Amino acid sequence: MTPAAPDPLPRIGARVRLRRLAVADLPAFQAYRHDEPLGRYQGWLPQADMQAQAFLDEMSRARLLAPGAWVQLGIADCCDDVLIGDIGLCVSSTGDRAEIGFTLRTSWHGRGLASEAVLAAIQLVFEVTAVARIVGITDARNLASIRLLERVGMRRASTSPAEFRGEACIEHVHELRRPTQLAAGSCEPYPEMRD
Repeated sequence: MTPAAPDPLPRIGARVRLRRLAVADLPAFQAYRHDEPLGRYQGWLPQADMQAQAFLDEMSRARLLAPGAWVQLGIADCCDDVLIGDIGLCVSSTGDRAEIGFTLRTSWHGRGLASEAVLAAIQLVFEVTAVARIVGITDARNLASIRLLERVGMRRASTSPAEFRGEACIEHVHELRRPTQLAAGSCEPYPEMRD
């Protein structure tokens, strides 16, 4: 019997920890998930406490980066492990690409913490999967997310008309290809993050 691979989480950066969500995160999770301006461009909608608690429980046990399934990971402050946001990841059913999405509580904006967390997630995906590229899809009006995607090395690959929550919009797809020197499962492409 082959031993199970060790869980690649948490990922600990200089200021944030990328970790599994937990039921104990409910108050912090609900605080930012009910921030209407923050959720404007997000694929999620606010949930009642009971639904959010069930979601957090499910994500605490979810298989990490299973093809065709979204998984949400928590972004926590390194000092006290308080949840400050989350990152969604979905490896395509074919396993050749992954999509990333992110949310950071408004009071934590402007410090580079989302960039640090997204870089940790990118490193995780390239280390434990064989995906060739990671994409981030955003509304063209979401300038902060566009800047973040570009800051972490993603480049705009396409722009197209779309509909989001019943409203016409323009979507940009940003992508980052697997570094050529990085084969699937090999060592760190982003040395500023450590396990």
